[in-house]
Amino acid sequence: MGKFKILISVVLVAAAFLAYSSMYIVTEREQALIVQFGEPKGTVLTPGLHFKTPFVEQVIFLEKRVLSLDIRPQEVLAADQRRIVVDSFARYRIVDPLKRYQAAANDVIANDLLEKIMDTTIRNVLAKQPMVNIVSGERASLMAEISRITNERAASIGLEVIDVRLKRVDLPSQNSDAIFQRMRTEREQEAAEKRAEGRRDAVRITADADRQVAVIVAEAEKQAQIVRGEADGVATKIFADAFGKDADFFEFYRTMQAYKKALGKDDTSLVLSPDSDFFKLFVNSDGNKK
Repeated sequence: MGKFKILISVVLVAAAFLAYSSMYIVTEREQALIVQFGEPKGTVLTPGLHFKTPFVEQVIFLEKRVLSLDIRPQEVLAADQRRIVVDSFARYRIVDPLKRYQAAANDVIANDLLEKIMDTTIRNVLAKQPMVNIVSGERASLMAEISRITNERAASIGLEVIDVRLKRVDLPSQNSDAIFQRMRTEREQEAAEKRAEGRRDAVRITADADRQVAVIVAEAEKQAQIVRGEADGVATKIFADAFGKDADFFEFYRTMQAYKKALGKDDTSLVLSPDSDFFKLFVNSDGNKK
């Protein structure tokens, strides 16, 4: 009886092991490929508990979620013969596990195949466009074109490419340095032209200002001469009127003005004859000096 119990226990353990070996679980994030001695036998796309032939069939689990592939930067020659460095990435998923397994036994090989497809597609598409289209407004349409072509080619290895993005499009370092120096030279030339134009405008503005000053001063002097002439005329008329009313007073006033001009300074010396008309106001009516 003891040997029989041991045999029963061994049989039960073996049966449990065989049952465990024949079961496998596919999660919502996965899909499975059944392989028998290296040959694919079928695919399992629905999640849940499934069964296989133990020790004969092998289950290979593949991702059902969207995957990401970061492509190494590559140098591309644009249509205008300018070299650019393109850094890109792709979003994809496995839609045919059988094709995927037949083309690539593991994820590393599959990613390498997809990267080669993308490299070739990017080169072919960008080689038809000038650099200005690649880095400006045409970039979105170019990414859509690359994504479409890559998806068509990736279908042969069981992949669906959802999106391709160009993260960065730059010039090679040596080209960037040359372009920077050229841009610097151009900016220096523009600055020199602006400074020359500024000096020219300054000379023109200064000359125009000097001309306006000369015109204003001349006009002011003209007005001043007119005002002085009018004032002299008014003064002469007043004197004439005064002379007409009292000739003796006018003569007296004019003589006083002459004395003031001739004897106004302390260091003035004036030598005249005593009977000169200049001193007639200093003589009494009887002819004697005052």
